[in-house]
Amino acid sequence: MEFITDRTDNLTVSDKEIFGLLSKVYVEAGFASAEVAKTIFDPVKVRARGLLFASREVTEDRFCGMVIVVPPKSQAIVRAVDNECEMHLLGVDPKYRQHGLGRQLVQKATEFAKNNNWSKMVLWTQKPMKAAQNLYESLGFIRTGEMLRNDIEFFVYEKDLSF
Repeated sequence: MEFITDRTDNLTVSDKEIFGLLSKVYVEAGFASAEVAKTIFDPVKVRARGLLFASREVTEDRFCGMVIVVPPKSQAIVRAVDNECEMHLLGVDPKYRQHGLGRQLVQKATEFAKNNNWSKMVLWTQKPMKAAQNLYESLGFIRTGEMLRNDIEFFVYEKDLSF
């Protein structure tokens, strides 16, 4: 499989595609309720968080993955401070997993953050999301704590981008 991954100002993704992917990745997998999804996966709100990176599978031209880089001082920041950014809503369609797409998306996100001279990237992932945790750790993210948000337990990860 071949993927194109780029910012959504260079790669077209519809609101329907965004909501559909996030629902498949989080709701169908049991990580979010359908009711919560209506609010947190609203495509207008998702796009407003920061810069959206998306992936399309080349042969089928199908939207198959995304991640958001939330810049410092954004209203969507939850944990980052000062010159730090956050990564939100990494999602890969189950059909396209195990092909390095999640890794590609996270690498694009961290590369963008480094190019903007942000000092650190912060993210959180639900405790049962072991594959995501393994991916983050393999890319140099360090688990720094835990948090409770909307009655869900998360592990917090950080990556120093200053070098």
